[in-house]
Amino acid sequence: MSPWSKRMLVAAMLIWSVLTVGAGWYAMHGKGGSASAANRSSGTAAIINRVKNADSASAQSSKRSDPNASPPANSPGIAALTPGSTTAPNATSSAPSASDAPPRPPRSLQPIPAHASTAGFGGRAGSLDSDGPRAAPPRPVSKGVIVLDPGHGRGDPGAVHHLAGGSGVDITEADSNLRSAELLRDDLIALGYEVYLTRDGEGQGPGAPLPLQFITSDLYARVGLAKAVDANLYLAIHGNGASVPFLSGPETWYCGRHQEGAANEKLARLVQQAMMDALHEYGYNPPDRGIKEDAQSHHSGDFCQFVVTRETPTPAALLEFLFLTNDGDAKVLLDDRAHVLLAQRVATALDTFMKERAHQP
Repeated sequence: MSPWSKRMLVAAMLIWSVLTVGAGWYAMHGKGGSASAANRSSGTAAIINRVKNADSASAQSSKRSDPNASPPANSPGIAALTPGSTTAPNATSSAPSASDAPPRPPRSLQPIPAHASTAGFGGRAGSLDSDGPRAAPPRPVSKGVIVLDPGHGRGDPGAVHHLAGGSGVDITEADSNLRSAELLRDDLIALGYEVYLTRDGEGQGPGAPLPLQFITSDLYARVGLAKAVDANLYLAIHGNGASVPFLSGPETWYCGRHQEGAANEKLARLVQQAMMDALHEYGYNPPDRGIKEDAQSHHSGDFCQFVVTRETPTPAALLEFLFLTNDGDAKVLLDDRAHVLLAQRVATALDTFMKERAHQP
C-alpha cells in the first residue's frame, strides 16, 4: 500500500470515530435522552411502589402469624383447620383469642434414633415424625454368650465306627458332634443365651483327614470366634476313639493351668455329670471316665495340649461323648434320642454354671 493510501485510511478511521462519539452524546443528552430519563424516572417510581407494597404485605403477614397480635377491627376473623377436619369454618367467624389458641412451638428435629446412625460417611440423620423417633425393635436380653465347637468336620471325619467285617462306616465323629451341638444350641437359646457354632456343616475339605497344619490353623480360627463375640463360655463337643474296642464311656477335659483354671474345673465337673445323667436316663450305663486335667494327663508340665481349651480366654471345657470305636457306645450315638437327652442335660449344666458365675440365685 502506497503512503497516500495509508493516510486516507487513517483519516477515514478518525472521521468514523468522531461520528460515533457524537451520535452517542446526542442519544444521552438530546431528545432521546429526555424520553430515556422519563422512562428511568417511571421505572424508579414503580420499583419504589413495589417495595412499599411488599413492606405493607409483609407487615400484615407478620401480624397474622403472630398469635399475640389482634386482627384489625374491620378485618374478618382468621379461621383454623382442626386436626381431622376437611373443611374450614365460616370465614366470618371471630378469630380465636390468644388464650384459646396458644402459640404452637416451632417444629424441630427429634433425637436421632439408634437405627438411623451414620454408616461411616459422616452424615447426620434425624426424624421429623410428630410422635417422636421410631425406636429399633426391642431385642431380648441375653443371659450370656456361649460358643459351641462341634469338633472336626471340614473334611476331617474324626473317629469313625466301622460296620461288621469292615464293610463301611455307619457314623463319624464329625456328624455326631454336629448333631449334639445343634440340639444344645436350640436348648440354650430357649434358656435365653446367645449361641454361636464354630461350624454348621461339613464345609469344604479334601474329603479325608486334614493335613496337620490345616487342622492347627482351623483350631485357632475356632478360638478366634470366641474372642470375636466376647464369649462368656466355650464348650467343645467331641466323641472319642481308641485303638482297642473295649474302651467306653464319656469324659471331660479342661486346662487347669489356664487363668480360668478353677472355673474350667468346675465347668468340666458339671458337664461330666450332665452326660452321665443323660446316659442313665437313656438306659445306658457305661463307665464314668470322669474329668481330666490336660497338662497333668498328658504329662506335659504346665502346658495344655488341646488348643481350644488352652487358648480360649473364657472358661472352657471339651466333652467326649462316648467312644465311636466301641460297638455299644456307637449304637447309642446312632440313636437321636441320646443326643436329645445329652443336649437337655448339658444345657441345664451350662445354665447352672453361668448363674453361679454371675452370683445369681
